[in-house]
Amino acid sequence: MEAYGFSSRRRELELYLAAQPDGWFVIVDGDELVAVGGAVAYGSFCWIGLVATDPARQREGLATRLSSHLVDWAQTRGCTTIALDASQAGRPVYERLGFRVVGETAELSLPLRIPDPPPGVVLVGSSDIEQLLELDRRAFGGDRARLLRALSRQRHSRCHVARRGGEPAGYLFARKRLLGPGCARTDEVARHLVRAASADRGATGDAAGRRLLVPIESRYLDVLGGLGLSVERRLAHMRLGDPVLPGKRDELLAQTSFAAG
Repeated sequence: MEAYGFSSRRRELELYLAAQPDGWFVIVDGDELVAVGGAVAYGSFCWIGLVATDPARQREGLATRLSSHLVDWAQTRGCTTIALDASQAGRPVYERLGFRVVGETAELSLPLRIPDPPPGVVLVGSSDIEQLLELDRRAFGGDRARLLRALSRQRHSRCHVARRGGEPAGYLFARKRLLGPGCARTDEVARHLVRAASADRGATGDAAGRRLLVPIESRYLDVLGGLGLSVERRLAHMRLGDPVLPGKRDELLAQTSFAAG
């Protein structure tokens, strides 16, 4: 996994394979794996991510070749929009394929201390995740049921839910490196969820170093800033095809990752 800059991304890849078993591809030269990447389809749109090339084989067009294949794969499935978050190095690859920048995805760091979690936010297990699927589909604009089910079964991944009037009004996953995915119907719900997930030591023993990725359409960037989260970096968010995704995406609180939206 040298191309990713980490010793291992196995857990992350296992999650995406569970969500989209047929969406991940490699380029092999002889017995050497030289490039990898994939996509997750959510109905009318899909997300491309984790496209990487062996450092010794960069500048050979492998990332372009693989990304072009992923675009063909998505369009064959009927996706009218293909989305991704591009690094500075990757952006020219996608521009050559026709992608255009439509905004920025912000990566926020958590403060060392955050207010204690309020009452009314509860943890739910994998058997309860079904109750959140319609709430998520309404906000996200696509069906990521397989992804959420797989997340709920992962170690160090715990789902916090806020209810209003007996119904789910928002949720947020606390994970080892990230808070997300999640959505919220109101600013108050968003604040409560972030406070609860940030204080969760069951997902990881230390909140330091965890991040939250804010989708471009989210209305909660100021809410998160008010809780002490700060922007560490921004990645260009690019789309090919229809630039507007369905759903009430202003209610999105956090992405799953840069790779899966």
